[in-house]
Order: sequence, then structure tokens, then C-alpha cells
Amino acid sequence: MLERISCGTTILYLTLGLAGCALEPDAEEATAGESAVPFGTAGRAPPKGEALKAIGAGIAAKGGGVPSVWGPAEKSFLGTSTTATSRVYFTGHRGIVSEVFYPVLDTVNTVDLQFLVGDTAKTFVDEEKQQSFTVTQPDKRSMRWQATTTNSAHNWRITKTIFTDPGRNALIQRVQFDALGGRNVTQFDLYLLHNPAMDNSGAGDTSRTVAAGGRTLLVASENSRASALAASRPWKVVSGAPMVSSGFVGESDGWTDLLGGNVDRTMTWRNDLASGGNVAQMGWIDLGASAVTSVSFDVVLGFGATETEAASTANATLGSSLSTLQTTYDNGWKTYAAGLSSQSATADDQYYLAAMSLKAIQDKSNGAMIAGMGTPWGETNGDGNNGGYHLVWARDLFKFASALVTAGDTATGASVVNYLFNTLQQSSDCGAAEYDAPGCPQGYSRVGRFPQNAWVSGWQYWQGTQMDEQAMPIILAWRLGPSVYNPLWKKIKRTADYIVNTGPWTQQERWEENAGYSPSTIAAEIAGLVCAATIARANGDTPSAARYMAAADTWQQSVDRWTFTTTGYHGDGRYYIRINPSARGNTGSGPQVYNPVSGPDAATTFTIGNGGGTHDQRYIVDGGFLELVRMGVKRPDDPSIVATLPEYDAILKRTIAGKGEAWFRYNYDGYGEKNDGGNFDGNGGRGRLWPIFTAERGMFKIASTGVGADGSPFLTAVKAFSTPQGFIPEQVWSETTDVTGWSVQKPGNVSAGTPTRSMSPLNWAMGEYISLVASIRAGRVVDIPSVVCGRYNVRAVPPASGEAGVAVNVTATTVVGQTMYVTGNTAALGNWNTDLGIPVDPRSYPVWTNRVNLPASSALQYKYYRKNADGSVTWENLPGGGNRTMSTPASGGTLTLNDTVSW
Repeated sequence: MLERISCGTTILYLTLGLAGCALEPDAEEATAGESAVPFGTAGRAPPKGEALKAIGAGIAAKGGGVPSVWGPAEKSFLGTSTTATSRVYFTGHRGIVSEVFYPVLDTVNTVDLQFLVGDTAKTFVDEEKQQSFTVTQPDKRSMRWQATTTNSAHNWRITKTIFTDPGRNALIQRVQFDALGGRNVTQFDLYLLHNPAMDNSGAGDTSRTVAAGGRTLLVASENSRASALAASRPWKVVSGAPMVSSGFVGESDGWTDLLGGNVDRTMTWRNDLASGGNVAQMGWIDLGASAVTSVSFDVVLGFGATETEAASTANATLGSSLSTLQTTYDNGWKTYAAGLSSQSATADDQYYLAAMSLKAIQDKSNGAMIAGMGTPWGETNGDGNNGGYHLVWARDLFKFASALVTAGDTATGASVVNYLFNTLQQSSDCGAAEYDAPGCPQGYSRVGRFPQNAWVSGWQYWQGTQMDEQAMPIILAWRLGPSVYNPLWKKIKRTADYIVNTGPWTQQERWEENAGYSPSTIAAEIAGLVCAATIARANGDTPSAARYMAAADTWQQSVDRWTFTTTGYHGDGRYYIRINPSARGNTGSGPQVYNPVSGPDAATTFTIGNGGGTHDQRYIVDGGFLELVRMGVKRPDDPSIVATLPEYDAILKRTIAGKGEAWFRYNYDGYGEKNDGGNFDGNGGRGRLWPIFTAERGMFKIASTGVGADGSPFLTAVKAFSTPQGFIPEQVWSETTDVTGWSVQKPGNVSAGTPTRSMSPLNWAMGEYISLVASIRAGRVVDIPSVVCGRYNVRAVPPASGEAGVAVNVTATTVVGQTMYVTGNTAALGNWNTDLGIPVDPRSYPVWTNRVNLPASSALQYKYYRKNADGSVTWENLPGGGNRTMSTPASGGTLTLNDTVSW
């Protein structure tokens, strides 16, 4: 066996047999800074005198272990400290520690860490994660967790307080083991079982036993990632040696020793080294000889770039006052929570949990935020899926960073915007197309483009292009104001140019499966371009502003023509489809270049991802059209929006008894467990209900009525779909149902409305909870971009100081393909630039209407014009020529224009 003995802060190796250890008199200690590798290893000279010798046989585990898998994605706790110093992020499943990330949020180093409990009579060994458990927050304003696991039949209970060292890279568990039913601790055997997955890989790890700082530790390493597991109580000693062991999972690990093969429920293996495989570590905790009913101790998992650093960290944390560290940890979160908006005292504990959970998934190295702390169906996914949801998607990042802005945390929002444009945005052209980029280091790239998803470093993971992900960073930048967006203008311009040149067609829509014209994608693109135009004007780039606004207006006026069918299969045949799979036409010289080759009434088929089959475009519906309202592009009472609601609800809405309403993503969704309950594997799956759509519908309801309380039933439903801890899952089980011929069955061992095994929490859903709470309080949807909804007459934007509100009513006749505008001699009216004038809304045709805020107490000139289908402009015909005039009222006043136009 190999063991290392600590000399000060330096760790030394020596050879150890089962009976004990010995250091030869002439052995030389390693000096500080030297590599901690076994003597005699290549690149390191042996010490002076005789080499170390084993007393007994050295033991190393053989094999490589069964293929590694990740932890389940249903998390019962998660957290990190609020300090930048500690780069450890933890999760839990069924009351035990599951994935632990270090030093960045995309890098897993632990699959799980749990106890095994046996009795000294060897009649049972219980695996902690299989027992009854509860998980709570002792303080609702801290991400410290208490997990209690119990087996009453076997008379034991384990209570753990879980948090991280705010000043070091270490995870802390303060443990209390209780013997129940008249038993005492001497009647139990307690084992600590750890499954490392160093450097985001379950394979290729090395685990060994070391001694450092007067303790025996279990260390694991791969590349520049190392962990060290230590306990405040000693390990059980048998034949003079501590009972700790490293082995390969399913072959020579501690679980197999106790419960595999010929089950003897006895720890007999004591391997000091397991190298180059899927390793696991186990130590037998010495509970002492006293016949007491309770023992308390601490377990620390330290991390570092080397085994020496990890061991030093673990020992330093164990040597500190853990009560003080806990208080410091709690105070950090309490300070953060105190800085959040209480939404006029309407914010509940789940709101604060959502905000703290989102803050906990922001990487401390560069401000990135990941979609989820785990891998969907992780227990059946291994190293072949090393990204899971612990990657950056610009869309998800926009959604929950925007939610934190709503919650009052603008600093996180600003850091996210800087991450997006300074780290994630691409800066070069490479490759012919997505997944056709040989020789390109990161795959396909374009100047100004955001990749489909990426590692925290910004390195591209998948190569798809989703055009909503191009627009959303611009919207977030605009929301945070000039101090954030002005320094980034040149980079914002690159992305806006990319949107105009590539959109409105998208290579993938928000469900990452299909190309074409998507209502949800187009909604984001329009909003992004309007925001980009506003930022361009603020930076003196009028030509760019005009180009962006002209494209946005054309797309806003054309989205129905591109994605609203009048010959559909469902209901009255009139509704938005999920996606028009047509290519972009690129014909003509005006706005016609944006048109698809074919429209939404064509008998065009496309194949849905994840085994959903091939269908006519008119047969597939989803809720993406609601993003037209959420982004301020359409009014909630727009005829096309209203017309789609019956089909959307009839096909995709389900009501779960005692919980509320939820919706499927779309019909023929294959992203979910199989009908027999088996995990998703890309074939034969069935997508289930997504609580996120319940929150979205709540905000649509508020937008429709202007009454915040109308969103409350949807908030209640989201809470009902949450876990007992308050985490909102990606999907919940539905009752057995039929979705346009797509059979979705509920396995017998689950309850409708409870989380599936896909992901919990889904950070996007946690963000939507915050947004819904705030919108209920405000009586309006708080994150609709005002610059967009004001332009398209969706909602009146209150005039700022020094402005007056002007209502425009103009009667004019046009033909299909023509739209009306007003411009004038002030910036708010476009300064006579026909691409920056204000569109007027034809919903009361022939009266066109809008509202605009103009400089107060001012004499202004203005004039109407129309844009024709080819992009040309026709000015109104005023008697004698010239322009119209108005005099605006004082600040805060209103003026109504009632004009008639002739051509």
C-alpha cells in the first residue's frame, strides 16, 4: 500500500502494509514545492540510502470499474458561498450530496457522497440515498441545508448540515448519527462512500490513501483537479491500519465489498490505490466504544489543483471553527437576500429561494450562468454526455438574469451582459455552416454570433444557431441602461448586423430541433433589433439604427404571413404553428429578401426531433406565439393571438387535480421518459408537462386584463408542481392522455403533477417564478421591453419628465402590404428618417392609432407616409405641400391628434 506522511505542509509517500507503516531512517523528506509523487517514479530520484520498503504486501485495486454515470437530476438541495474565494458548488439528491462542481460550474468532480449504515451483527447494510429523507433550509434566507435520513426499522437516523467554507474550496457536512429504539452507537457500523468524477469525467480517475496533518485522507485526482475527503472522527482501525479503501466501481469498491457478490456486510478490502478508472472511496467511521445514543462529527471534501493542495484545504477547514464558518456562510446569503426587492412585501420564501438559487449558479470566474446543476436522466448518462445542463445557453441566461434584475439584483445582470459580449460572443468567421466547419477549432463561427451553448469559458459545445439567442443579449443590455450598453456598443452592433443578415429564419428554434420561421424566435429578433436601434441612436449611429428598425418593422408586420395558418387541421384552422420549416427566399432587393420560400398554408412536412415523427407543419402547435406578447411585439388581444388560444389549449393544456393547469411543449414531443417509465435515450420518449408554461400563461393573463391578481392561480399551480424544497422542475408527470394521436402514459409508480427525472430545478423555471410574482404585484408584465411595446402600440409607456403623451389617430386607406407611419422634426418621431418613424396600428382600420411621448411645450412639425410592399415610401398629399404642426402640452400633459390622410 502507498501512504503519504505529512511533514509540515508537505506530503510524503511511504510504503504501508496492512499491519502498519514504517519510515526508513535514511529516507529524505520532500521539500516544499516538490511534486508529491511516489519515490522511484520517473522524473524523481529516490531518497538517499535504502528505498522505502513495504511491511507486508502493498495492495492496489485491479480493473477499471463499470462505466461511470452521473447523478440523478432531481436535486433536493444546492448551494455555494456568496464569496468569490470559494469556488465549490454543491447539489444533493434524496438527502445525500450529489454532483459537486469545482472550480467552475461546468466541471463535475463528485457524483455522490453518502453513508452506508450497518449493524455490528451484520444483518443489514442500508444505503443512505435509498431511505426516507427530509431536506429543509434552517434559515430561509441562506443556502445552507439540513438533510435528515432515517430508517426507523433499523433504528438509525443521520442529520447533516451542509454548506461550503466561505474562504476555501471545501464542502462541509456537520453530521449527527443517532441510534434509535433503545440502541446505542456501538451496535452500528458507519461507512462513508464517495464516488469522485474528477475533471468532469468518471473514467480515468486515480484514488489513494494519504496521511497529512495528522489525519488519514482519501484523495482523488485527474489532470489538474484533485479532491481530499477527511473526517473529524478517526477511521476504524483493524490490524493496526485505518479501514479506508480505494477501488473501482462495481468491482473492488466499498459498496461491492459490503453488498456485492457473496454478501457478508463486512468491510474486508483495504486498497490504498486505484488508478485509471471509475473509482470510489470508502472509509469506516469509528463511532467510539461508549454506549451513547448520538455521535456528532464533521466531514469535509476539499479541492485543489493538486492532491497536496486538496488535502491541505480539507485539513485547514477541519481545523477551523466550523460554527464560525457556518455563520459567515449564512451572513453572506442573508446580506444578498436583504438586497433583493420584496415586491412590496408580496415576495414569499420560494421567491427568495429562486433568486438565491439563480445566484448560486453564477460562475465566480467570469459571470456565466448555467442552465442547470446536473445532467437530465444523469443516472443513465455517462462521460459521453459530459455537458448535461451545466452549460451556458444564451436564451436561458437571458431569462434568469432578467429575472434577477426584476428581483433587484442589477449587478448580476450587468456581469452577465459583459460575459455575453466579452466572452461568449464569437469574433471570427469559420466554416461553411453549422456542423460543417472542418479545421475550425471550435466549429462553426460568425462574427457577432452566439453559439447554441457553450462551456463556462465560452468554448462552443454544440454548433447550432438559434436566432432568439442572438437577440436576447441585446434586450438584456438595453434593459440595464446606458452605463452597461454604451461601452459594449461595437459588439452589440456585430450581433445586430448578424441578426439582420441571417434572420428572421433560424437554424434552430427554442426547442433546438428544427429550422425555419418560428413565432417565438421572430418575437425575440424583433425586440432585439428595436433595442439595438435604440442603442445605436444613443451612440450616434443613425444608419445602423435605421437598418435595424426597418427590419424589425417588416418582421413585425409579416410574422402572421409567415407563421399563422388559415388552413390548419385543428379547431377552426386558424392559428400560429410551431414553425414554418421553409428556407429564407433571399429574392428581391427590398424587404422581400426576408420572405420564406413557402408560407404557413403550404402542405410542407418536417421531421420532429427525438423520434416525434414527420408531420405537416400545420399539424404541430406550441405556445411560442405567446412570446409575441411577452416581447412587446403584439397586443394580447391581437386577433391572431386570440385565435390561437383555443387550439393551443385544446391540444396541449392539461389540468392536474388538486394542483392546476400545465401545458405540453408541442404535440409529438419525444423529449421525456418513455411510456413504461424508462429514462429518455433519444428514442420512444414522451415529453411531459412543463411548469414554465404555467408561469408564462399567468403573465399572459396579466397582460390581457391588467389585473395582477389574475396571475395568482397560475402562481399557485407552479408552487404545487414544485418539490417540497421549492425547486421548480423542467417537467412534471401528466395523467395518461392522448395528444393528437400521440399516446402519453403515466407509469404506475408516479403521481401526476410531480417532477419527472429530467431536471429539477430548471433555472429558467425558477426565473419565471420571480417574474410572475413581480408581475402580480405590479399588475403588468414587468419585463416586456417598453421600447418595443411602445413602438407597436401594445401598451402605453408613461411619459418621462419633460415629455408629453401624444395619441395619434389618423384615417387613411391602404392596400394589403402597405403600412402607415408618422415622422417629424424630433428624435422621438425619427427626425424625418422614414426608417425611424413611428408605425401606426391598423387594428381600427381605416383609423390607424399609436401613442408617442414627445418633448413637452414644443412646437413640432410632422407628416404621415406609407411604406409599400417593396419598401418604397409614399408621402401623404397635403394641400399646398409642407408639413403638419402641433404644439405639445406641458410635461406630463396629453394631446390627441385626429388627422385624415389623402395620397
